[in-house]
Amino acid sequence: MTTVADGLFQYGGQPVGGSLSLQKLFSTPNGIEHKGRAWFVDASSGSNGDGTSPQRALSTMQKAFNAIARGDIIYFVGKVTEQLVTPVQVFDVTVVGCGNRPRHADAVPAGGNWAASQWGPPASGGVAAQATVRVLQQGWRFVNILWTAIDANAACIELVRNAAADDAERDASHADIASCRFSGAGIGIRSGVAGTFTEIVNNVRVIDCDFMDMTTAMSSAIQASAWQIKGNRFRANTNHITLQAGGFQITNNIFGSFTTNGIVLTTGAGLNIITMNYLSGTYSNAGGYTAANANDEWAGNFNTLAGGITVADPA
Repeated sequence: MTTVADGLFQYGGQPVGGSLSLQKLFSTPNGIEHKGRAWFVDASSGSNGDGTSPQRALSTMQKAFNAIARGDIIYFVGKVTEQLVTPVQVFDVTVVGCGNRPRHADAVPAGGNWAASQWGPPASGGVAAQATVRVLQQGWRFVNILWTAIDANAACIELVRNAAADDAERDASHADIASCRFSGAGIGIRSGVAGTFTEIVNNVRVIDCDFMDMTTAMSSAIQASAWQIKGNRFRANTNHITLQAGGFQITNNIFGSFTTNGIVLTTGAGLNIITMNYLSGTYSNAGGYTAANANDEWAGNFNTLAGGITVADPA
């Protein structure tokens, strides 16, 4: 990635110069300018800068949301304490936590918040049951962030879709959530909101994340379709996954101890493939594993059942 004069960035190559204008380089085939700016947020020591460099970092994520356009990237450090909704008609934004690993951005011991990247609700004045961030448009990506929710009924990341069309459509499909950690009471990732955003969110990818000590790691209020849930680790949640799933691929995950449900896909559309996972506990409906319907495929998972590997749907 090369950063150039006004916060613009490009992947690969050298900074733009000579006769090639920035507008030409960052335009789509229909001539619409697409700059792809890099923005910086420092929740611990950010200032009233313009956010175009680490030295001029913004102090809140809301300020970055006020500035971004499609294709932009936001880098942040510190502890963001805001419940936000992504901007309307802004697509394909990436939010990156800049710590080495997603962890609590604590000020004690001194300096513990300078590089870590955490996003949670306000310490006071937050809205009960409201998501830490609600995503309204397609293609958003979140990387290397520790997430927390305000209470057991709230999600950390809420992906929604309404029934409107054209410019009035809100649709968080094609989201990508990678190398994040979700911890504490609440719901890690939720799809849909009953009675409000009732359309199917499609083609979401959740990869290499940790879900621990949560009320529910992943849930949906309505149907969801064609998600990839791959290479994640689930531990000590009340419920790991309770999704109304259709066409999902749930592969290469470790499902550790849980209180109530491991993977429950009841009322989903089916055609899900659940394979190459480690499934702790008893592999049965009573043990917390339930297929969407008979056309699911649950073979090839590891469990303590006789033979060690599943060959059929849980029953």
